[in-house]
Amino acid sequence: MTAKIFVHEVSRASLVNGPGTRAVVWVQGCSIGCPGCFNPETHAAHSDSDGGSDPEELGKSLGHLAVDGLTVSGGEPLEQPEAVAALIEAFRKVNPGTVLIFSGLSPKRIFASPEARQTILLADAVLAGPYVEGDRSSGIWSGKQLILVTDRIYPEELTPEKRLEVSLQSSGQIRLSGYPGLMERGLFSKLMKVGFQDDDKG
Repeated sequence: MTAKIFVHEVSRASLVNGPGTRAVVWVQGCSIGCPGCFNPETHAAHSDSDGGSDPEELGKSLGHLAVDGLTVSGGEPLEQPEAVAALIEAFRKVNPGTVLIFSGLSPKRIFASPEARQTILLADAVLAGPYVEGDRSSGIWSGKQLILVTDRIYPEELTPEKRLEVSLQSSGQIRLSGYPGLMERGLFSKLMKVGFQDDDKG
C-alpha cells in the first residue's frame, strides 16, 4: 500500500517555483528548520488526525493541468520519500513536464539514504542543501547545490528571479511565494495584520 502524503498546500499554477508554469506541492513536516526559511509554517509535523492524501490521485490530478512541470517543496519532501515518489510517478504518467524538488538535505545526506536517492532519480533536478540566510546580493541559493538528474532542466532556468507571487490558498489564507527577502516578508506580514479594506460601499 502506498504511503499517504502529508500536504501543506497545493498551487495549480505558479510562475515563481521553477521554469514555466508549474503545479506546486508543499509538503507538511520538516525536521531541519533552517533559520530564515521561506516556509516556516510547513515545519510542524502533521497531526495524528490528518490522514494525509493519496499521492497517486494527487499526482494524476496535477498531471492533467496545462502546466510545464511539477515542483515539490515544503516542508521537507525527502522526509516523505515513498509518498513523493508515488506523486511524481503518477504525475509523469499523464504529463511530460519536468519535475523539480527543493530539499533542505545536503547532497551527502540524500545519497546516503537509499529511499531519498531513489526518489530524486525520478526528478529532473534537485536544489539541495539547507537554506542559509544572508546577503541576497551574494546569491539567494547560498548554501544550496544543484543536482541535475537529467538534461531537461538547465541551470540558468533555476537562477532565482526576485519575483513574488501572492495567491489565495484553499484554506482561505493568503500565500506569499517566490523568493521573498526579510523586507518583503515584513511588509507582507504587516499587510496581513492590517487586512484588506472593502472599498465597495454599494
